[in-house]
Amino acid sequence: MSATFHLPAHLNLLAAFCDSDQQAAAAWQSWRASVDIEHLTWPEMQVLPLLNGPRLEEWLANDPAAGILRGIIRRAWSEAQVRLGLAREAVNCLKQAGCGPVILTGALGANLRSLDSTAIRPVLELRMLISRHDLARAASALEADGWQPRDTLPTGDWLNRMACMLYNRNGTRLYLHWRVLPVAARHIAACERDFLADHQTIETIGTEFYILAPAHALLESLTDREDTMDALAWQAEAALLCRESIDWNRFAAMAKRYQPQALERLPELRSMGLDIPDLKPPSAWTTLFSPGDFLESLQQAARGWARRISASMGKA
Repeated sequence: MSATFHLPAHLNLLAAFCDSDQQAAAAWQSWRASVDIEHLTWPEMQVLPLLNGPRLEEWLANDPAAGILRGIIRRAWSEAQVRLGLAREAVNCLKQAGCGPVILTGALGANLRSLDSTAIRPVLELRMLISRHDLARAASALEADGWQPRDTLPTGDWLNRMACMLYNRNGTRLYLHWRVLPVAARHIAACERDFLADHQTIETIGTEFYILAPAHALLESLTDREDTMDALAWQAEAALLCRESIDWNRFAAMAKRYQPQALERLPELRSMGLDIPDLKPPSAWTTLFSPGDFLESLQQAARGWARRISASMGKA
């Protein structure tokens, strides 16, 4: 990790996850010497399970608090397994209702993505993406299965104003998304199509799950979200994803269209030692007047004028 890069206090652990063995050991020792194990912060307890593996076991060999730290990791693993079992039930419920595809996003998707590694992504809530056209049947199926909605089912323009429905069953939250990212109105339809069309398959606990493709998941991780219990530092989410093969051209195209501010976070990730190309954020002029957006706005205007002309002729 670059000597000029300074992590916030609650991200000190991330250096031990990202760096080479020698640097990671030094980062761990620095963090360990600076904390009171009885008063760990919530973000630290979320990052700690990412370190699970042989390297951490070596660091804990003579640590008097090893049992406490291992307990935090075991708890994260156990909670994730419980949520994964609930996700299997919900996914099967939605599939039987005729919804498809059902794509796991957020912490669930990140946890499934890391199954082949020792890293454990904690999971406290469920997030799933479906087509807005499946929303009514999905809502009926989930409610019949005991999931209680917080709000009434949105229709019409509210589907553009909102991006998900929140359900609760026995204290577990389930966010049913029809759109992953908050985007400008002109990008809503394209964003929903993009994220539904490109996904990966993960098989575990006897079930075939769909998760977002790496480029899409990275864009999701670099987008701020306030309505979550599963908040993990975006640097940590990105560090997990950047261990995979990412289609950077695809990522850049989507970021410039849907979340240009995500590109502004890439230099910090490179400073952490992650292998990320130098992708420049678009200029304000490009963002406002890209050819695709200009054509789309013309088409929308033309359709609007056609409706008005048709309506006026009908009144004549």
